[in-house]
Amino acid sequence: MKRKAELLVLFIFLSFKLSLVLFPSLKAKELPEEVDLNPLLAESGWADRSLKWMIESGESHHFIRPDWIDTEIEEFLKDEQALSLIQNDLLRGDGLLADALTEAFHQLRVGSETAKKEVLEIAHEGKSKLWIPLLSHSQALWPLRNYLLYTPNSYPPVLFALKNWENGSPEALPDLVMETLLKTIDIKPSKSKNLEENWEIARRLARIGNDGRGAYFLASTTVRNEDSFYNAFWDKAEQRVRKDPVLSHEYTYRLERNKKSWNVLSRTLKDALASYEGKDFFIHYLVGRTEIKQQLQGRPLWLWEALMDKKVPFRIDLADEAYKRFLIQLEKDPKLLDFILWHLTRPAEAASEATKEALSQGLSKEEPICKIAMEWIWEAGPKWEGELQASSSWNLSEHTRHLNPATLRKSYQNGQFSRSDLLAIGDVLGSYLIRSDSAWADLVYSKTGRFPVVEKFFPLLVQYSPGCALAWLESLANNDQESFEAFGRWICNQPEHKVSLEQYDSWLNRAGDQLKEAVEKKEPLLGEEAQYFIDSFVKWTMGPGWEYILNRLWFETIIPEMLRKLIKNRWLSDKEQFWKWYRGICALPAAKTAIERVTNILVTGKEMELILQGIASWNYELADVCASNWDTIWEDPQKRTKIVEAILHCDGLSELNNILVFATENTLERPDERKIAQKIAAVYGRSSTEDIQEIIAQDPVVIRSLLPHWLESPQFAEHWKRSVFLTIKYGGQAPIIAQWMLSKKEAIEMWTESLAETMQENPFLLQAIITHIGRSIGGEISWAKEVRRIEERVMDGLLSDRIFWENLIVDKTGGIENETQKILYGLP
Repeated sequence: MKRKAELLVLFIFLSFKLSLVLFPSLKAKELPEEVDLNPLLAESGWADRSLKWMIESGESHHFIRPDWIDTEIEEFLKDEQALSLIQNDLLRGDGLLADALTEAFHQLRVGSETAKKEVLEIAHEGKSKLWIPLLSHSQALWPLRNYLLYTPNSYPPVLFALKNWENGSPEALPDLVMETLLKTIDIKPSKSKNLEENWEIARRLARIGNDGRGAYFLASTTVRNEDSFYNAFWDKAEQRVRKDPVLSHEYTYRLERNKKSWNVLSRTLKDALASYEGKDFFIHYLVGRTEIKQQLQGRPLWLWEALMDKKVPFRIDLADEAYKRFLIQLEKDPKLLDFILWHLTRPAEAASEATKEALSQGLSKEEPICKIAMEWIWEAGPKWEGELQASSSWNLSEHTRHLNPATLRKSYQNGQFSRSDLLAIGDVLGSYLIRSDSAWADLVYSKTGRFPVVEKFFPLLVQYSPGCALAWLESLANNDQESFEAFGRWICNQPEHKVSLEQYDSWLNRAGDQLKEAVEKKEPLLGEEAQYFIDSFVKWTMGPGWEYILNRLWFETIIPEMLRKLIKNRWLSDKEQFWKWYRGICALPAAKTAIERVTNILVTGKEMELILQGIASWNYELADVCASNWDTIWEDPQKRTKIVEAILHCDGLSELNNILVFATENTLERPDERKIAQKIAAVYGRSSTEDIQEIIAQDPVVIRSLLPHWLESPQFAEHWKRSVFLTIKYGGQAPIIAQWMLSKKEAIEMWTESLAETMQENPFLLQAIITHIGRSIGGEISWAKEVRRIEERVMDGLLSDRIFWENLIVDKTGGIENETQKILYGLP
C-alpha cells in the first residue's frame, strides 16, 4: 500500500482554505498530504472562459461571435511577435499548436510532409516560406482558431511546468509530481526527449484535464514566467474588448445576465440545504449507508475536516455542530457549493452509471439477467409497479401494453414466456431503467430494510460487461482507497497466490489496459490479467467485498439522488423562481445538452401529445404559443403533403372542410389566382362572366368540385397551399387540425417530432406552453396534475444531465466570478 501511495498522485484535499494552503506549500516544495482526485472541483471558479464561450454562442445580432475572432486572429498573426511566440511554444513542446499549424499549412494544398517540415522550420529557425500565403488564406486560419477556442486554460501552465522540471529550474515542481504526471499518460519519466516526443506528451496531457489526477492540477497552477501564443492572443483580445465601447457594452451585459443564473441557483441550493431535508441530506452524506461509522473515508472525511478540523475525529454527536458550520460556510465560501453540486456530474457516478448501463443492456440481451429481473426487480418498490406501467416503454411494447406487472409475473411463473418473450420484456424494463435515476436508486437502496435488489444482478453484470468491470477497476484504483486496500488484502491471500502485495498495483494497471482494449475493440475474449481480475472481483463481491461495493453504490447513487430531490422540491415550492432560472440558463452554451435531454424526456413521456390535446380543446392561447411549430412542419415536404392531402380528401361534413373553404377563399382574394380560377371554371361549365367568389359564397360545395382542377395550375396550387398554412397558423384553425392529428398515430408522431425540433431551436417556448396548457379545460383537476407532471419531468431532465452540471460547475456559466473582477471594473 505504501508503494501505491507513492505512485498514485497525491490527493489534494479540496478544503475551503485551499488557496491559503496550496501556494505556500508549492513554493516550499512541500506538498499537502492529500490531493483532490477531481481537478474539476479544484479548478472550479479559477478558469476564465467567458470570452471563448461568448464567441461560441454568438448570435447574428451579437458583435462577439466567430467571425469577430477570425478577424482578431488574422490581425494578431501579422504582428512580428506572433511568430516568435509560436516558435517558443513549439520548442516548449506544444503538440496541439504543432498539429494546428500542420493542418493550417495543409489547407494551402501542400503535402503532409511539406506541412510538417514547415512547422519544424518555424520551431528551429523561427521562420517559414509559407507564412505570408498562410496569412492571406482565410481557410488556413481555422485550425488556429480551433486551437485558441478549444485549448483549456490549464494546458499552457502544464507545459511551463514540464519545461521547468526538464531544465532543473528553481520553480520546478518535485520529481514525484512530474514523474507521476508522465506515468498517468503512459510515458516513461525522462528529462531528455526530442521535440516530436515532447509534442506527443503534450497531446496526451491535453486529454486528461478532468482525469482526476492531482499531478495535472498541481502542474496547472504553475505561474508563467514568459508569455505564450495562447495567453498573448487572449490578453490582446480582452484589451480590444475593454477599449471598444460596443464590445465592452455587450460583454458587460452578457456577463451580468449569466451571473444572475448562477446566483439564482446558488440561493436555491443554500435554501434547500438549510431545510429539514437539507440536514437529513448532510447527515446521510457523512454517515452513509451502514450503521454509524467510527471512521470516515474520502469526500465525507474531507468535508468533516474542512468544517471541524483534522484534529477532531468524527463522532455522530458532533454532526449537529458540523451542520451549523456547514450552513455558515455555504454563505462564505462558493467552493462549498461546487463541492456539493459535483455529485450531479459524470465523475461522481462513474461506477454507478456503468453498472446501471450494464443492467439496462443486459436486460435486453441476456436471458439469465431477464429471469432474475422477473423474480426480484419488483421488490425494489412502487416505481417498478406504478410508474413502470405508466411509462412509454411499457405502453409501446406489444408484450406489456395490455398487461400489468402482477399479470406479467404470474405468466412468467406459469412458464408462458419463451426466450424471445423474456428478452422483449427485459428490453422494456431496460428502457425504463436507463431513463429513470430514481428507479435505479430504488434498486440500490431498499426502503423496506431488505437486501438491495442490485445484489442479485451485480456478479453477472461484471462478468457480462467489460465496460462495467473496467469502471469498477478504475474506481478501485483512483476513487476508493478503502475498497482498493480491502480487495488487495483479499486477493493477495488467495490460495493460488497469483498476485503478491508488491505486484498488486501493477497487476491492476495491466488488467485495466486489457479491459480498455476489449471495450474499444468490442472484443468478447479478454486477456489473462483482465479475466483473472473479473473472476476474482466477482468472487470477492459475493463474499467479504459486498459491503464495500454497496457503500460505493450508495455514495454514487443515493447521495446524488437525494441531492436531486432536494433541489427539485425547492423548485416545486417556488416554480416562478425555477422558470426564472430556466430562462437564464437557456441562453448559455452549457445548457445545450440539458435542453436536448429535457426535450427527449417530453417526447418519450407523451407530453407532446398532451400539448396537442390542449390545442384540440380550443385553447387558442396555447395554439398561438405553438404557432412556430407549423413553420417547422411546413419546412418538411413530406409532412406538409400529409396535411394538405388530408384536407383535400376530407369528408364534406368534416371540420377539416372549414380549412379547405377558408384557404380557397383567401387564395381567390389574389387577382392573379382569381383570374386563373375563373378561366378553369369556365372550362368546366361555368359562365366566364360569373364572379367565382360570389358563386362560392352562395354555395361553398362548388369549391369541392372545382378545387382539384384549380390545383392543376402550379401557381394556384402554390398559393393555395400557402393559404392552408396561414389559415392554420394565424386563422384560428389549429384546433381543427389538432383534432385530426390526434386520430392518426403517424400524425401524432409528426407533431411530436416537429415540436421537439422547435423547442430545441427556441427553448423559451417550453415555459410559454406550460403557462397556457393549464387553461385548456378550466377547472379540471386532471389538467393541473398534468401540468405538474410536465414541470417535474423538465426538472428531472435538467437534474439528470451530468454534462450540464459539469459545465456549470467548472465555468460558473462562463467564468463569471473572475471575469467580473478582472474585466468589468476595468472597462473604459
